[in-house]
Amino acid sequence: MNYELVKLQNGTFSVRSIAEGETFHPVIGPAAEAETLYVKQLALPERIRASREPLIVWDVGLGAGANAMAVIRATESSKCTLCLHSFDRTLEPLQFALEHASQLGYLSGYESTVRELIDSGAAHIREAQRTVHWQLHIGSFPELLGHTELFRDITPHAILFDPFSPATNPEMWTLSLFSRIYQLLNPERPCALATYSRSTMLRVSLLLAGFHVGRGHASGEKEETTIAANTPELIAHPLDRRWLGRVRRSTSAEPLMAPVYRQAPLSVESWERLLVHPQFNSVARL
Repeated sequence: MNYELVKLQNGTFSVRSIAEGETFHPVIGPAAEAETLYVKQLALPERIRASREPLIVWDVGLGAGANAMAVIRATESSKCTLCLHSFDRTLEPLQFALEHASQLGYLSGYESTVRELIDSGAAHIREAQRTVHWQLHIGSFPELLGHTELFRDITPHAILFDPFSPATNPEMWTLSLFSRIYQLLNPERPCALATYSRSTMLRVSLLLAGFHVGRGHASGEKEETTIAANTPELIAHPLDRRWLGRVRRSTSAEPLMAPVYRQAPLSVESWERLLVHPQFNSVARL
């Protein structure tokens, strides 16, 4: 068995990957973290209600399905169409979660939808007010990003970025990966990306990829998370001059140029590129 149930300090249950040694949503639990970190931070209920076109969401790191379920639940009281695209290397944690749905709780009412996704690679909800299309993409996300035709019609409005940590899964945190994501966005379609990490290395990577980047909501024991977007209007608390000063002093700021985890201070080249980013191009040399 590759997964196990773990009981968190607040009494809720989550799923732990034995092989990776990491627990999904380890502090406040799957449902609460998904709601705080992704649904609220990305203003999904508001964007769903306001959208005149189907809202496209990428769920990068499907895992045990808590984030995807939180997004689907956000549509329950809205007249809308949601196109949810979930990416992962394996369905094992989702299958495990479905087998333990009663203990986990967050799949309640959607067990048949999850089963349809597992069995068919896609699931659909069609009701009077809402339509949900949930599409599964199994494989290496960095490799999938190379298939331009796959993403031509699914450029997102929002991205939930929730893979395992860089130390465990470095190929998901490289500068080239974030650059490729940014290239695939539609510049005429505002898109925000949220993730649980607040590391300097991550934030520098997102900035050098082209994103505007800001401080994200607190979640559990994390005082901050990270939000990025292709337009500054979606960033409530953009990183500022004080943060830029700390970057230069950090011992772990240089982006991962290869899918091998390491820590390194910012290079001169990366520093110069940061200074000409639109978010900082009015900041004098520090």
